[in-house]
Amino acid sequence: MKQELSLERRGCARNSGVFILIRLLLGSLVFLSLNTIYYVPENAMLIAAQNLKANLLLFIAVICALFFMALFSLIIPIPLNNVLTSVHKDLSKIAQKLRQIEVIIFIASMVLLFAEIQRFYEVLFFGILFFGFHLIIIGYLVFISGYLGRVLGISLIIGGSMGYLLESLTHSFVPNFVWLSTGGVVFAIVAEVALAIVLIVKAMHVSLESPDTKERVMRILQDLGEATTDEIIAEVSKESDECKDRVPSNLIVLESEGVVIKRFSKEKKGYVWTLVH
Repeated sequence: MKQELSLERRGCARNSGVFILIRLLLGSLVFLSLNTIYYVPENAMLIAAQNLKANLLLFIAVICALFFMALFSLIIPIPLNNVLTSVHKDLSKIAQKLRQIEVIIFIASMVLLFAEIQRFYEVLFFGILFFGFHLIIIGYLVFISGYLGRVLGISLIIGGSMGYLLESLTHSFVPNFVWLSTGGVVFAIVAEVALAIVLIVKAMHVSLESPDTKERVMRILQDLGEATTDEIIAEVSKESDECKDRVPSNLIVLESEGVVIKRFSKEKKGYVWTLVH
């Protein structure tokens, strides 16, 4: 039986997708400002960093972009882990930890870069090693999930191994061949964008209409007489952690079916719902 994204993970899937896209956008802006997206000689990155510091406004903009890029990179593993934990709890947690370690190392490398300390390059590529392993695990979890797509999972595994992992290893052992991984990194970025889009689309297609929620809403209105949407959600939340997100959509369905009506209440300063008798 084909698995589907559950309602309780819908918000996390949507947030993961949006955060990934934001992180990629900010990352592109940062690395383009350093005249590169992937591998270039370290002297070229140092010169780019020096040029940035010479332009105060541009330097401040890049630092802000780096800050928010790092912030979103630290946040992404949390909702993504929530989405994938049902696939394999332990592997999902490992991927989360690897990603967070990589972000901390990346921040350190950027500090060293703008401080013009030569070791920034080794630190940067050491962090990329963690990101490569992280992406391979995410790809495997996507592959076996049953609802995110096997092709996408394979693409993430290839991107993580032939892109970031190969980039880090070649830099450490055969620096002259780091360029071999450039195509793999591009492939990985395309796969990440695809993952973000899939997560957002899957979240949008989770069914919010539920007979159980309809029955709960009707029973609550029968007990309370009238209630705002927030009050109904609060009551529903006492019975189920999963169905509270379905309340607004099910109220609209019940209204279209002529089961409930809404009116503006001066006392509650908002719309209240009542059953049609």
